[in-house]
Amino acid sequence: MRRFRNGFRLPLVVPALLMLAASALAATAATGEGIPVLRLRVTDAGGKTCLLLPFGNGSVFGIRYIHSVARTPVTDWFAVCDGCLYLEKTEYQDFGAGLPHMPEGGQRMSTGAGKVVISGFHRALPRFDLRVGRIARHTLLLPAAGGGWHELPLDRVAPPGAALTFRIEDRP
Repeated sequence: MRRFRNGFRLPLVVPALLMLAASALAATAATGEGIPVLRLRVTDAGGKTCLLLPFGNGSVFGIRYIHSVARTPVTDWFAVCDGCLYLEKTEYQDFGAGLPHMPEGGQRMSTGAGKVVISGFHRALPRFDLRVGRIARHTLLLPAAGGGWHELPLDRVAPPGAALTFRIEDRP
């Protein structure tokens, strides 16, 4: 375990997981000539970088958490497009406070396999903030090289209660 000044401990498995995820993302981002490689930067409330991962235009990632009332998983899916983050869809099992329940202009709702999916948001988010939940168990879902997803619990990146800011930036 690596211990930080504030007493927070980071398991050594996290850097290994990040290296695997970064190599998978770099391989995805590097395909094709002339495609710019972008970076997902996650910073804490003080502006310190907690995560820095390569992403290609069109890449997708998710953030899964446990809904505070329904106590069931919710996953928000984001896409990287033209240097900006876009919320694309939300998946959940049970309706709960704050979850979308009626599609609006251009959105679609589908059900199946025990899930409700609201898609078609394409809501631009130059950045967004997230407070690492104590109960929510926020987990970053990163594309894996062979398909599927690497799961990175965000309480391994920052302690529960900490605020994180997510943004995409051009790689210098």
